[in-house]
Amino acid sequence: MSTGVEPQQVLARAREVVSSCTGFRDTAISPTAVDRVVRAELARGRSAAELMAELQRPGTPLARALLDAVLVGETYFFRHPEQFRFLASEAVPAALRRGNLVLRGWSAGCASGEETYSIAACLLGMAPPGVRVEVLGTDLHEGRLEYARRGTYGNWSRREAGPLLYPLYHDIAEGRVSVMDNVRAVTRFAQGNLLEPLAESFGSFDVIFCRNVLTYFSPDAVQTALGHLARALVPGGFLLLGTVEVDHPPAGLVRVGAPELQAFRRPMPQEQVPPPRPAYREPEPVRVAMRVPPPPARTPPPAPAPAPSPVRLHLEALQSIEGGDAAGAASTLEKLLEQFRDYIPGMLELALLRERAGAREAAFALMHTVRDIAARLPPDLIIQGPEPLPARFYRASADAFLTLGAIE
Repeated sequence: MSTGVEPQQVLARAREVVSSCTGFRDTAISPTAVDRVVRAELARGRSAAELMAELQRPGTPLARALLDAVLVGETYFFRHPEQFRFLASEAVPAALRRGNLVLRGWSAGCASGEETYSIAACLLGMAPPGVRVEVLGTDLHEGRLEYARRGTYGNWSRREAGPLLYPLYHDIAEGRVSVMDNVRAVTRFAQGNLLEPLAESFGSFDVIFCRNVLTYFSPDAVQTALGHLARALVPGGFLLLGTVEVDHPPAGLVRVGAPELQAFRRPMPQEQVPPPRPAYREPEPVRVAMRVPPPPARTPPPAPAPAPSPVRLHLEALQSIEGGDAAGAASTLEKLLEQFRDYIPGMLELALLRERAGAREAAFALMHTVRDIAARLPPDLIIQGPEPLPARFYRASADAFLTLGAIE
């Protein structure tokens, strides 16, 4: 007997659940990841009606499985080091001038914890005797938080693009490191959703990092999250965002430093704050009273299917890597590069996968292409990918790979 619920309806509802929980815009939600979770449940013998009923309730196992599938974390120690240098040279001295006896930082959307520990190491390195350090890391994905709490990482978390600015870890095995005890001692992790205010029990912060998270959010979700972040700052505190996440200061904050630094400060009570830039609105049309017969009713043509996005395909490949399916990730990246031949974030990813699989010749050929394309671009041109990065990052990464390979 038919229940009247089709699998396609379940898939559509699943995407709605992901969007409402995460704030992600539709194009940032991998349809492959959603489809994989729903199809697996159907294969277990569950009906489409059962899945639809479960998706009507918040916090169910199916909803958590969907979030686990679509949330992709990509981070490493001291990523974007210029912002950590700003933290040390501007944010910490400003907090000390306010008479702080505690330096407090928050890594919002911390993924596997490398950023949280980097903030803690920086604050510990700058704190004078008698000043305590407290750092919070929050993420929606509980599995990543468990990984972060363990505090052990591999080579992927240590990259030349993120130099070791302050003591942070020590070697424990071949290619593995462990976060130092003094850094762990000042760091804690908790589950949190940027679409909701942070619990008052966590207090306010001198500095908040929220980088390459809002990139995936819908415009309304971005404004909601920014409001929560701004309110969690102490007066005089700083918010640091990802490279291309906003083009003007969030409401109630003022920009500090160069625009590419993406650093914003909450003014002290006596300071004047510029009003937020009004949202653009289409001008009202001039209405003229005319008697015009209405046009005949016409069914609008179906909307064209959205064009494939290289970033979306790249995210699908990263999800395959996280799931242990390196061959599937390589296949996705190869198809991506057939459509987008100059997409160098995908080339770099595929080259690293081929190197790990032992196909060094193919990896070197791709890295040469990455270097050649990046060398023709302005060094500070931001390349859109899962993480927006300048062209010089890809040139330096390819050079380092090719140089190391030549030495070996």
